[in-house]
Amino acid sequence: MMMSHSDSEQAITSYSDALVKAPLLVAQCAIVGIVFNHIMLSRVFQKRILIDSDKYSDIMQTDFGIAKRLFLILILSVTALIASATGLLILQVYNLSSELGLGFSDTLPIVIDTSVGTVWLLRVVTSILIFVLAIVYYVLSRRNVFAKKIGRNSTSKISNTILFAILISGSINIISNSMVSHNAAAEFLPWLAISIDWFHVMAVSIWLGGLFYMSLILLYAIRISSKSLDYGTESSTKEELVVRNSFSLAIMLPYFSMIAIICVGVIGISGLYMAWLQLQSIGSLFDSVYGNILILKLCVIAPMIALGAYHQIKLHFVMVQIAQRGCKSQEQFEILSNTSQRRDSRDSHIGRGDHYDPFRRFSKTIKIESLIGIAVLVISAFLTITSPPSMVQSDSQMQMQMQGSESVNNNLDSNSGGDENEIRPKIIDGFTIAALILAAIVLILSLYYYRKSKQELKVTVDLLKKKEK
Repeated sequence: MMMSHSDSEQAITSYSDALVKAPLLVAQCAIVGIVFNHIMLSRVFQKRILIDSDKYSDIMQTDFGIAKRLFLILILSVTALIASATGLLILQVYNLSSELGLGFSDTLPIVIDTSVGTVWLLRVVTSILIFVLAIVYYVLSRRNVFAKKIGRNSTSKISNTILFAILISGSINIISNSMVSHNAAAEFLPWLAISIDWFHVMAVSIWLGGLFYMSLILLYAIRISSKSLDYGTESSTKEELVVRNSFSLAIMLPYFSMIAIICVGVIGISGLYMAWLQLQSIGSLFDSVYGNILILKLCVIAPMIALGAYHQIKLHFVMVQIAQRGCKSQEQFEILSNTSQRRDSRDSHIGRGDHYDPFRRFSKTIKIESLIGIAVLVISAFLTITSPPSMVQSDSQMQMQMQGSESVNNNLDSNSGGDENEIRPKIIDGFTIAALILAAIVLILSLYYYRKSKQELKVTVDLLKKKEK
């Protein structure tokens, strides 16, 4: 049973807060996720993709192009983060000033002295730090290019240190979300709830931010590296470009898949814990606004997981086959292209004489997955401003205790242990058992697919060794 309109208004604090908060979540996700994946994947890209370049200047050109894109993304994200955080503060001050009947300037100091002001200050300070570090990173990247050209020592180690500092600052920025989350008001081990909330958001940021990294930086780097290695020029054929791009993506995709699988496992287990903490029962999924929004969020996440499986299983297989065979002849390329088209009926729209290009297909689907990820973050913003059933039940119980007579209060005091168990999530009940079973399933599946991805990476490297040589 869905909640009524009046219940919905009571459960959701402000739609404006959610809309203003959405860019903040996207910006935090972009900063942490893109920087983390760049740290993890850039070295692999250097060693396995650019290793066969005879022109050192081409490698430097690729590095500088990546650094420039990373810098621009960080600057835009920080700007959005500061604007969104400040917008949330202004909304809080405006709402409180309307309730108290005070002016905006009189209410601002009151809000600044609360946890809202502390969170805003933490977000702004860490954002400014990231802004400064991003500028330093960009300057060092430019200097690194020219230093290597004239044979001087590079500053790559310093640049990596700066990236780690940006990642730490972004992680601290995300802590601000947990400080004012629903879990911060949990009756049952609030410190554990806050910690798990932080791990949950970090895993989401690394996963979704990794999709942003693949879409905006890695695909760009692969295209640039193919051009710098004389692929895609007039002297080369389209088949050679497809082979080169397929080889690069076939190497990089399993590495990201391992990161994504770990993140999805953490998200699933931590999400189940928070659902157990806030929903109180399975029925709350359907008879509360909080549960309805959570169902919507899960429904939107499902296509992302399906696309991830499509990339890892189907597209990656085609990439490996194209890269392994090397398309030594036009006839071989046509045969492989026709085989790939038969594997995927959705590719029947490819024009006559055109070839199946898994790199181009991946470029489209990863962008679609990234856009779905942004939709998930927008829904999450509405979830954060919606009162969960646990808070509604606690408020109603407190009101009943305040309105009760003195004799009832004495009776409640004598049975305080039972009341605490009613407010807190029950330790053993059907909902708890279901959550534990689902958590075990998520853990087992995550470990299985992680091991499978690790084996797939080994097989991929072994198959493409001849190509590297």
